[in-house]
Amino acid sequence: MITVFIILVSFSFGFVAGSWFKAAIYDNQPWEVFRWDSGALGYRRVPMGAMLGRNDNVLMGLRMNSEQFPAEGIRVEGGE
Repeated sequence: MITVFIILVSFSFGFVAGSWFKAAIYDNQPWEVFRWDSGALGYRRVPMGAMLGRNDNVLMGLRMNSEQFPAEGIRVEGGE
């Protein structure tokens, strides 16, 4: 019986810790949303409160400080 209690407490602690780390690390990043603008042939930032349609081409990006990159740069790998 005590083993089941310890397992439940451990699982609960891990769940709460994971939720906190997700909120602290992922959700607090400077995310931005971009929508395709055919008039400018490029993606434009979507202002807060704007509505996105079902057929809109949308990107979600994370602003990064490129001054912290090494002098030789960073190679982008992976993806499609």
